Amino acid sequence: MSAAYINFKGVELRVEYDYQPEEKEVRYYSDGSGYPGCPESFEITAIYLVHGKEKIDVMELCEAYYDEIPEAIKNSANDE
Repeated sequence: MSAAYINFKGVELRVEYDYQPEEKEVRYYSDGSGYPGCPESFEITAIYLVHGKEKIDVMELCEAYYDEIPEAIKNSANDE
């Protein structure tokens, strides 16, 4: 599991997620076998609004933005 703090639509959130990068296809190994590869996978496991020491679960409130949040995390990592 990984976690990131992001500013999403003007709100500071802590997003916990599981990420699996893409694995490329290998057509043939030297023994004649191969590997079909695996697409990138990003699964959000928790979203919290952090207020002081308190974490407020806002996962259900953010459900409509599940497609945008991974991109916000990638962008915040590039800003660092």
